Amino acid sequence: MKKRFRAGVIGRTGRGNYGHGLDSVYLQTDDIEIVAVADEDAQGLEAAGKRLGVSNLYPDFHEMLEKERFDIVSICPRWVEPHLEMVQAVAAAGACVFLEKPMSQTLAQADAMIEACEQARVTIGIAHQGRMHAAVHHAKRLLREGAIGEVLSVRMRSKEDTRGGGEDMMVLGTHLFDTLRFLLDVNPTWVQSHVATEKGHPVTKANATDGPEELGLIAGDRIHAIFGLGNGVTATFESRRNQNDASGRMGLHIFGSEGIMLVHDGSQQIRIYEAPFWRPDQTAPIRNVSEEALAALPAEKNLSSKDRQMAANVAIVREILTAKEEGRRPYNSGHDGRWSMEMIHGVYASHLQGRKVELPLASRCHPLA
Repeated sequence: MKKRFRAGVIGRTGRGNYGHGLDSVYLQTDDIEIVAVADEDAQGLEAAGKRLGVSNLYPDFHEMLEKERFDIVSICPRWVEPHLEMVQAVAAAGACVFLEKPMSQTLAQADAMIEACEQARVTIGIAHQGRMHAAVHHAKRLLREGAIGEVLSVRMRSKEDTRGGGEDMMVLGTHLFDTLRFLLDVNPTWVQSHVATEKGHPVTKANATDGPEELGLIAGDRIHAIFGLGNGVTATFESRRNQNDASGRMGLHIFGSEGIMLVHDGSQQIRIYEAPFWRPDQTAPIRNVSEEALAALPAEKNLSSKDRQMAANVAIVREILTAKEEGRRPYNSGHDGRWSMEMIHGVYASHLQGRKVELPLASRCHPLA
């Protein structure tokens, strides 16, 4: 008989809501039942109960965790401030955690989350859906096989819309940094960066503000950073506020000795330009990595981008539960989420110190504090 699992959902209507499908993911499974939902907002709680088909509704997630038994709990709010308290409470209740990104406001908080889960012997997975798509797994194999030759460098640009700069790096840069580490299977060892205002003035701690969505401290309208990876490759990250056609800019370009891999649309659209450099007057074959990956998965071939995102959420949940049973970290573990935070805070630390800094950071406090 197939094992069945019990799931809980923590939402926060008006203050992070229910994230990007972290609540409804369980409706896509036949062996995971949503047992209860918690939300401090009465109307939001009632609406979630109807949407998810759940009658056990709690205005306090602590009460829900005391009265119900769970195998996994989704911590859905996009707003970051309550993540630590929620993760610690879920871990203490003996349940695994599916956590919305960004993981935390500070590295100290990320450390505490990981410690709580490891002490409770439960697994924690972060909602970095990009590393779960079939295309990115196929791309990782191709890189390992030398499809673009020797990897030389990587260029990352974030969405660069009205959030460009510090907010963009925190909200969306976390995805890029996670995908970079996953594809190249290596961690950064150092970072050097420059963070400036819209007029080009270097930021100081005096420029730091409490970011929207309880992100914690952020600064800068323009960010340029270079990371040194453990394999000798360098990777740049850039975000500038209010760029035209911002949504199409976000992604990674991985430059190799024989080709360029382009990763866009949350890692769903991946192609290889089969030449080591690009020029407007030169044409070269383009290999569609995404189509190759989906050809082996007929069930996903005709899914919309949104549906593939939900399929990635399902894959994360499965991985969290399987990793718990096998006594290992999931592919998208809390350690991976913390590495994205290391890179984000490393950018600020390097800029403020005016030099290259080693990663992981020695200080676990926010560099802008």
